[in-house]
Amino acid sequence: MKRNKTLVLVAGAGGEIGTEFCKKIIEKKIDCIGIIRSKEIEINSEQFSQLICHLENQNEIEMIFKNIDFNQYRKIIYLHTIGVDKFESRGYPKIKPMPTLPPDVYSTNVNTFKYLLKYCAKRISALNLQSQKKIKFKIAIIAGEGDKYAPFVIESFCEAKYILRQYIQSYIKIYPRWVSGLSINITSTITKSALKVRPYADTKYWLTPQEVVVKSFNKLVGSFSKYKEIDIIKNSPNFVDGYYENNTLLYAKWSKETGLD
Repeated sequence: MKRNKTLVLVAGAGGEIGTEFCKKIIEKKIDCIGIIRSKEIEINSEQFSQLICHLENQNEIEMIFKNIDFNQYRKIIYLHTIGVDKFESRGYPKIKPMPTLPPDVYSTNVNTFKYLLKYCAKRISALNLQSQKKIKFKIAIIAGEGDKYAPFVIESFCEAKYILRQYIQSYIKIYPRWVSGLSINITSTITKSALKVRPYADTKYWLTPQEVVVKSFNKLVGSFSKYKEIDIIKNSPNFVDGYYENNTLLYAKWSKETGLD
């Protein structure tokens, strides 16, 4: 079979960022499957379909995806746009150690990512063993530009995203000939879920979902080997150097924006 098409699987397609990616993908005449939890997306295109799937459930993934014909594609991209963050004061100013990740943060960030990743890699590996022309598999995530600092107010979220990065790099090591990875690191973005956590934030210098897509799309669908990270930032004149490492500033800003001060 001649493989000449690309398929993008968008986990979290019902969210603002996921939906904008789906729209851009089909605009470029690329096949797209949006994975949703319940709410359907209003996108009409022969190249778009949506699947209702609870990505924390391995058995459900296997049942729902078994009829998707991976073999017709030369490239499959798995984009994960899901993840809950939450403000954690942790006893500030005497910050308590984080003993483990909160279950909701771990489940929405890690479990919704890893089971579909394992399923796709297993299926693609089996197909690639049968053909000299390998299906390329790119694993991409939406993460935070500030994750590298792991600020204490959202440390659990940052830790969860690092787990995702480790999964990606592990699969690249296992299958270096046909797996690549991309972390799209963004600053604060205007979404319903972000505003639910930080309802009193000034969003003037926040990214929009459309800006995230426009600035990352070519890297998402383009070809490269191994692993890359890109930072998408909307600079604010109010940003203070050293902010991510200044616990006083972090607590003051987040407690104000969440209304928990």
